[in-house]
Amino acid sequence: MAIGLRPLSYLWGTDRGLPVHRYYLEQFLTEFTSDIRGSCLEFSEPRYASRFGGPAVAKLDILHIDDSNPEATLVGDLTKPNNLPKSHFDCIICTHVLQLILEVDKAIAEIYCLLKPGGVLLVAEPHVSMCGSLYHEIWRFTPECLEALLSRVFGADNVTMRAYGNSLTAAGEMRCVVVDEFTQSELDSNDPRFAVEVCARAFKSRADASLASSATHKAS
Repeated sequence: MAIGLRPLSYLWGTDRGLPVHRYYLEQFLTEFTSDIRGSCLEFSEPRYASRFGGPAVAKLDILHIDDSNPEATLVGDLTKPNNLPKSHFDCIICTHVLQLILEVDKAIAEIYCLLKPGGVLLVAEPHVSMCGSLYHEIWRFTPECLEALLSRVFGADNVTMRAYGNSLTAAGEMRCVVVDEFTQSELDSNDPRFAVEVCARAFKSRADASLASSATHKAS
């Protein structure tokens, strides 16, 4: 059967319906909705915090790398010296951001610094997906890769992984088949060998606060 060389969309299927990767990303955020509270941070636009956190979100900031984004309330580069507020956020939602950053280790370390002790990072990254030249994507993340990167900063015991998708939905993602064109059982069968979306919850231990307090006390 001839299926053609071109995908059904060059916009990840957003022009056809809900893309598969967005379905999985939203499934992840639904599971960890209780973490989306207090002072929150998103990147580039207010897409998820208010939608999933609702009234539990007391304040939402939007971070952009430069001053070209009118929706940004904070401007700064995670990989360079900046004036972003440290130990400030209860929740940071970082969706499809890390694959755009060359010095990803520095970015994760800086995100860690922005979180309050007891704060949570909710991160989602593509594994199987079209590479969009418009966004200058650099990386793709396997479940093992993302877990290792986060564990080096947050500690392995503080990282919870999720890998969504299977060989069928991964193939569909590449062809830009959308959610309505799969059955529910096809969508909800997960095989990490063919993950479409790789997600993680990373918790900043409250021990950081006691360590910092102890260090201050000893210095005084």
